[in-house]
Amino acid sequence: MKLGSLRKPRSIPLRGVAGLLGVVALALLLASCGPQPDETLNAASAQEPDAHFADLTRQEYRSGKLSMRIQAREASWYEDEQRLEISGLSFINYNTEDGTIAATGEADTAIFHETSGDAEFSGFVHVVSADGDVSFETTQITYKRALDVFEASDGTEVLIKAKNQLMMAGNGLLFDVKQKYYEIRSGVNGSVYQ
Repeated sequence: MKLGSLRKPRSIPLRGVAGLLGVVALALLLASCGPQPDETLNAASAQEPDAHFADLTRQEYRSGKLSMRIQAREASWYEDEQRLEISGLSFINYNTEDGTIAATGEADTAIFHETSGDAEFSGFVHVVSADGDVSFETTQITYKRALDVFEASDGTEVLIKAKNQLMMAGNGLLFDVKQKYYEIRSGVNGSVYQ
């Protein structure tokens, strides 16, 4: 079933770390995920999906205003688990106050659990703030809606760039969207440019 055409959005920046993570949080609000992405995806792949989509476009609204648009090369829906598995994800997060773009992002694969609002992104994961101030890249990140927290495991490398002045890399990431706090958990190294 073809629902739309997939166009890869340009990397459009977002406003600061909070906005960047807020965008990712909104994208993750669409979903939930298990603790081991590969195991979850492999277990899920053994089941037949209830629906399969190609070139999917999905828009989310909050208080009647567009808050997010996701596009997927392919998506599979599993009704019993209320799970949406996506390949070739790209998203745009919008500021619901004025309709401007807050952030953009992409991931090779994503698993969204509609019931909990949790999500897991894997493969190449890249998120950019609307103004280009902040971006991060990793290979796996999980969003926990109840805590409004993004996490990458301690063994996962994360790269954060801020305003072409700061570049940090390390292993593991904790980002608390509400507190606007983030940390790389170990092996931190970086450069500051002036």
